[in-house]
Amino acid sequence: MAYPRGKSTKYACGDECVLNVIGSEGRITAIDERSSIFWRSDTFKQKLIAANVTMIIMVVATDLPINYSLITRCLVAAEEQHIKVRILVNKADLGENTSSNNFIEQYTSLGYNPIAVSAITDTQSIREIIKDQRIVLVGQSGVGKSTIVNNIISAAHAKTASISSKLRTGRHTTTHAQLYRLDESTSLIDCPGLQSFGLKHINPQHLANYFIEFRDHLNQCQFANCTHTVEPNCHIIAAVKEQLIRPTRWEEYKTILAEIVG
Repeated sequence: MAYPRGKSTKYACGDECVLNVIGSEGRITAIDERSSIFWRSDTFKQKLIAANVTMIIMVVATDLPINYSLITRCLVAAEEQHIKVRILVNKADLGENTSSNNFIEQYTSLGYNPIAVSAITDTQSIREIIKDQRIVLVGQSGVGKSTIVNNIISAAHAKTASISSKLRTGRHTTTHAQLYRLDESTSLIDCPGLQSFGLKHINPQHLANYFIEFRDHLNQCQFANCTHTVEPNCHIIAAVKEQLIRPTRWEEYKTILAEIVG
């Protein structure tokens, strides 16, 4: 085992580190350059979630309310780092419902192509999605991330828990990020369930670029420094009015922008 000095928070699960080994223990002395970093931040703190990942697997569940804001924020963080994204709509074995169907339709139109799966029965399909990738599994508590890990990696022994039928929320079962290696070219990081996701570290001038449906409408506004919120002759606002961009996504963009600059 190797540990950093003190209570450092500059390391992330998936970091490749330089070690100084003395006897049976080692000390982390440096971090190799990262190819990517998936993280969240607000005014007061930051949380490094996973380093050197090539794909984010966003997991939602058919039996839980879908947190669209959380999903949008995770996608923005992934786009900023040029990390590929796949979305799994888990618990398909429970049957279809209007909410999950609408979700799949919306995010398919954005180009993310979510797929309905069962963590219990579709293990091979999930293995094919993550093959030769460095994955981080993200989502709310209770969506089935640990079940996916358990069924893919028999030695993981990740804890699972049932959904609280009273609160309709998941119980936290994963307490820290854990990396599992499936083979030489495939690895998976399971992390605790997310309830919020700050993006204070995002450059506000670049935020619109990370909403993929905005891209065709950028650099066409009257003002070069257009924030795409209230300005006249803004192509993003025009696209919203013409229903080329969903109003809910534009509203989330404005909310995130206000948080970043506030």
